[in-house]
Amino acid sequence: MDLEIKAGEKIAIVGENGSGKSTLVKLLLRYYDPSQGKILLNGTDLRKYRCESYRKQLSAAFQDFSCFKFDVVDNVSALAKTSPEKIKSCLKHVGLAELANDLQQNLSKEFDHGTELSGGQWQKIALARCLHKKGAIYFLDEPTSALDARSEQQMYQMFLTKDMTETVLFVTHRMSAVTLADRVLFLRAGKVAGLAPHTELLQTDPAYRELYQLQKEAYQ
Repeated sequence: MDLEIKAGEKIAIVGENGSGKSTLVKLLLRYYDPSQGKILLNGTDLRKYRCESYRKQLSAAFQDFSCFKFDVVDNVSALAKTSPEKIKSCLKHVGLAELANDLQQNLSKEFDHGTELSGGQWQKIALARCLHKKGAIYFLDEPTSALDARSEQQMYQMFLTKDMTETVLFVTHRMSAVTLADRVLFLRAGKVAGLAPHTELLQTDPAYRELYQLQKEAYQ
């Protein structure tokens, strides 16, 4: 695998199951290091950076997210120093403005006066937590699996807007989302099958076009 991602780019990562999408994300997050080759950040091998310092620059949201039985503030801030205004802003951006009225409410009915959230609401909490950290690079690995179609579209539009100057890499099976990306990284069997804007890949890569058409026809 050989590719280059520029600062500020919005990259969609797509491919069939087992093509290496999540593995690539975990390598970039330094959950483990490559057994061969190198991953360079600004020309420097990632292994030469202190892991803690490197991860401070990153923010991530995954399909498998944690539901902490804390109050709203602690859930969104992940126990980091924050302000009520910042928490409310993150909640508003992910469509949970209703929770901003009582930031001290516990998100579990196991506690007195607690609030029980749906799976989609918990996933929005995880996305609010990702926003709150505000990294220089965002990693989104199937972060909208529990959301309805409208919420999912709003979420991608928020992270992929031109006002968002940070780099965003997002893994998705929803081919409608790739149209919002600057480029699409198409993986097949652990290799880069294509790295180009969506419209270009549709014209030049038959396998990518087939993948897109299959999902399009399913919705039709």
